[in-house]
Amino acid sequence: MTHEPVHEDLCPLCRRPLRPEYRRTQPSGQQDGPARVWFYRYRCNGCEAARPQQFADVMRAFYES
Repeated sequence: MTHEPVHEDLCPLCRRPLRPEYRRTQPSGQQDGPARVWFYRYRCNGCEAARPQQFADVMRAFYES
């Protein structure tokens, strides 16, 4: 699995490419298949650190549209 951007979506605040974040389940000892991996959200480390509330509001609007 690569962590390259799925789409070239840009951060609405700083116009840098957003980094996708993935989540995964831990494989069980009783399962033969691999762990489940799914897309969780996009992140921008610079904006989340500098302006967390503004970034959260903008991303909420991004996902709702």
